[in-house]
Amino acid sequence: MMMTSIFSVDVTDIASELSTRPVGAEARCKLLALLKEHERIEINFLNLSLTPSFADECVGRLAGVMGLENFKRRVKLINVEDSTRPLIKHVVLQRCSQSKNESFSQHLPEPSHC
Repeated sequence: MMMTSIFSVDVTDIASELSTRPVGAEARCKLLALLKEHERIEINFLNLSLTPSFADECVGRLAGVMGLENFKRRVKLINVEDSTRPLIKHVVLQRCSQSKNESFSQHLPEPSHC
């Protein structure tokens, strides 16, 4: 049963570094697991820089799986470095527009199937 709560997590707790797709995918799986347990999550980016690969794999694909409205309602990104904001906005909107063209379940996938 999902608890109604906001769970805060530092990006460094779910990713060993913020530069590669494999680590971004692993972080996305951890976030999906958290979304199974909590109604909302808050990801603290600690003003750290992200590469486009990590941002797309972690945040962009997460938004694509969830859908833009659900992502905006359930996921809050805080302490995002100013220079990283346009990148995150781009990957989120790109992945969400791709998802609209694909058939996908409203339910979140099991983290083991990320």
